[in-house]
Amino acid sequence: MYLSPEGEPLQQVARCVLAELSAFSRLASPQQQVIRLRLPSTLALRWFLPRLDSLQQLLPGIRIDISTSISDTPDFTGAELDAMLVRGDGQWHGLHAERLFAEHLTPMCRPDMALELHTPADMQHHCLIHADTSQQAWQGWWQQYGSGEMTARHVVFDSLESATGAAVLGYGIALGDPRLAHDRLASGELVMPFRDLTTCALAYFLVMPEPSRNSPKLRELTAALLTLA
Repeated sequence: MYLSPEGEPLQQVARCVLAELSAFSRLASPQQQVIRLRLPSTLALRWFLPRLDSLQQLLPGIRIDISTSISDTPDFTGAELDAMLVRGDGQWHGLHAERLFAEHLTPMCRPDMALELHTPADMQHHCLIHADTSQQAWQGWWQQYGSGEMTARHVVFDSLESATGAAVLGYGIALGDPRLAHDRLASGELVMPFRDLTTCALAYFLVMPEPSRNSPKLRELTAALLTLA
């Protein structure tokens, strides 16, 4: 079908009207943007969820779809994700990482157990609870503040939430982050016998594929998380 010369001006008018109607439609019923976010279960429960209401106030036009995992490895292969919150050193090939806050680790245990702990060496008589199979976190802390070999008994869990939960039940001493254990410390379930002795090797990052770093919605999410960190 061809337009006559007389019809071409009408086509231009029609295009302008349709464009204005489309803009009005978007204004009248805006489509909410969605960010698909994955983060470790402990971070979700102990840090992210208590801030979710504030985050939604900072991002009124964005819906966040949340999924959790027990892994701190940022992997976007085969997953429909926009971003991940993970713990690490911030160096991941092909990914852009925005540092949110540092991890600080210190021993935590029940108040009655803390009465027996006067120096780090006293922990050798108790079970040390690990939140990772590599046991690197405790080894790093012990190298900095302990003396001699770390000969205490050990039990290993797959998440910080499980490790601190075991400490609450009196199974031993967990190495935890006060930021993530805030509720349990505030309630008195856990105490920090050596609160000034902390290690800080890793941090928490918002990670996304490198091509997505300039996405407006992810820039908004980054700014909001930094505000709440």
